[in-house]
Amino acid sequence: MTRNVVNTYLRQSISLIAGMSLLILLGINLWGNVGTTVMPVVISSVFQLVACIAYGFVWRWVMSSSPASMPTLYMSASGLRMFAAVVLVMGYCWLAESREAIRIFVIVFLVYYFVILAYDTIYFVKIEKKVKTNV
Repeated sequence: MTRNVVNTYLRQSISLIAGMSLLILLGINLWGNVGTTVMPVVISSVFQLVACIAYGFVWRWVMSSSPASMPTLYMSASGLRMFAAVVLVMGYCWLAESREAIRIFVIVFLVYYFVILAYDTIYFVKIEKKVKTNV
């Protein structure tokens, strides 16, 4: 079950990130402003891909070795993702050329962050309900 859950999570989260990226890039092409918006989309999507893949593998490892530690994993993974996101946004703010570039980056990054946060919450609540009903 654990391998199937992780594979489904990875497949769905990668599809969600790819779909969001395609929709945002389509919107950029329709409304212009391509130069300042492509880099935030790339950085945000790569960050979320790395975070989701790492989360999936850590989830599988913790579930197979110590299922009682799952609530701790959910809290620590969310905290670590938030810390990494803050570091990334601060780094971009430090390196950005203008306030407009910072504003666009933060908006795009927050869209990715909150969509993936909502997806993770919904997905793992469903999984925990299945685990509790099977016990």
